[in-house]
Amino acid sequence: MESEDSLFRKNAGAFGSGGFVQRVLEPFSGLSLEVVPARTGRMSLKAGSLCLHSLYDPEKEGDSWAQDVMALQDADRTKGYIVAGLGLGYHVWSLLSATVLPVTVFEPDPRRIALSWRSFPWYLHAGRLRFFCDKKDIRKVPSGFRLLVHPPSEKLDPKSYQDLRRDLEECDQDILLNYRILVIPPVYGGSYPVARSAARALERLGHRTTFLDMAPFEGALRAIGAQTSFDLHKMQLRGIFQGFLDELVFARVLHEKPDLIVALAQAPVSPALLSRLRKENYPVAYWFVEDFRLATYWESVAPLVTDFAVIQKDPFLTRLAEKNVNHVTYLPLAADPEIFFPRTPDREERERYGGAVTFMGAGYPNRHHFLKSLAEFGLSIFGTEWDVRDPIFRFVREKGRRLSPEETATVFNATTVNINLHSSVYHRGVNPEGDFVNPRTFEIASCGAFQVVDRRSLLSGLFGEGELAVYQNERDCRSLVRHYLQDPSGRETMALRSLDRVRKEHTYEIRMSQWIEVLKERGVRPARPSLSGRWPVDRLIAESDGEPELSRFLESLQGREAMTLEEIARAVSPGKGEISKAAATFLLLAEIANQGSGR
Repeated sequence: MESEDSLFRKNAGAFGSGGFVQRVLEPFSGLSLEVVPARTGRMSLKAGSLCLHSLYDPEKEGDSWAQDVMALQDADRTKGYIVAGLGLGYHVWSLLSATVLPVTVFEPDPRRIALSWRSFPWYLHAGRLRFFCDKKDIRKVPSGFRLLVHPPSEKLDPKSYQDLRRDLEECDQDILLNYRILVIPPVYGGSYPVARSAARALERLGHRTTFLDMAPFEGALRAIGAQTSFDLHKMQLRGIFQGFLDELVFARVLHEKPDLIVALAQAPVSPALLSRLRKENYPVAYWFVEDFRLATYWESVAPLVTDFAVIQKDPFLTRLAEKNVNHVTYLPLAADPEIFFPRTPDREERERYGGAVTFMGAGYPNRHHFLKSLAEFGLSIFGTEWDVRDPIFRFVREKGRRLSPEETATVFNATTVNINLHSSVYHRGVNPEGDFVNPRTFEIASCGAFQVVDRRSLLSGLFGEGELAVYQNERDCRSLVRHYLQDPSGRETMALRSLDRVRKEHTYEIRMSQWIEVLKERGVRPARPSLSGRWPVDRLIAESDGEPELSRFLESLQGREAMTLEEIARAVSPGKGEISKAAATFLLLAEIANQGSGR
């Protein structure tokens, strides 16, 4: 067996003569480190009373840690890893086995003991493992590496790890911090699919995302209006129901303990609930995907959230500033390329959803009037809220039901000329003051389909010349439709240009990435950037040796690989006899953790 001195010399030679080895050779006056045998025969490491690795199976613990990392990774964006904390390197070994990406290890206390225990040259020769211990070397770490913290190592020197996070951000490193995000959609409506797409995008970006689906309450909310003809009673019933939804959301927040809450327009988060969340230090990012002139509830919501994202600019931004709301982000809508992408519908789909000229959307007054002028082109209409008494209803297909996003994408792909007309309750056609761009604009483009769209003041900042066919009135629209029905080459050229633009600039993943960067600047940070906080049950059992009551309680959890403190507390079953002191201790610890998390 190779001696400790021989291993140290081999490792030191492999690392070179830089600052890392120099630090290793320096005398150290802090906590003494001790290598101790684990139950499996492998060696573990202790610093005083703190175990840096499992005393039962340190290799299995390292594998579990690496598996957590792999479960969170976004391979398309992650270029490598910075692991803060070396210990005896079990977790680093496991990570290198689980990924082909390069790994850089930061260890502020690289003492001789680690280099004297395990042989590292194989990894170094593979060119994937690097070490540094001096913060000035941070600038040598390539951009795009994700920071991973070894929790037991951080406990030895919290300040060094805190400084590391700060210095990495100051260096503009693309450190991909993972947030726990709770997305709250409306019960129903146009922003519900936007919320769905935003949640999927956040998930793809590597964040732990929970979608609090409010759709099951749609029937109850709609039923309220049918119970009475008295407006006062309707208002009271809706108020009671809103109170119920507030409590439901708040209960889920306490359960999830998210680092960030993302709420969409019309989400059931009342000003009273927002005030409670603010008091409990839960940051709320609110995406107001509505026209501020019509949906005026922004006045009571905007001052209470951490960031208020909007799809309009002035005069809305000025109005917000007048109310001292300065935490505002311009965040246009986008497309979800997982749903809206180019495809060729089959014959059955073309018969059911296809058409020469098609409009998709709800039956707003301006659309009832405007679309009549397109009847001669073989018009088809899909969408809800079209008046059956209006002659235009004869063009409505699928009995005016709400189509799924996937069906909507099929309509776009199966249509020769898609009509895009933004809604208005004040005009008979195109709104001359229209500014924001609706999601349909991005979604049709994302399908590689052709559209004619009404002019909007913010449209030119999102699409370039020759990427969309834009009209200003009925006459323009009719002229464009007539021309492009006979110009397949022109349709294809323009559709491909708009598709390229959306893919590069207007997906929900891009939008959420932009928003997360803004939120970081506003001070929103993950409360737990050190991975999962899960503890191997075998390790807990091994470390409870000498405490019979604690051992008995933990042994009842055998069969589960790893658990969080909260999961252990939930395993305690009141009502099945007297709770032991050990079980009560875990309940108390979980409660303290809940109350002491800054929330």
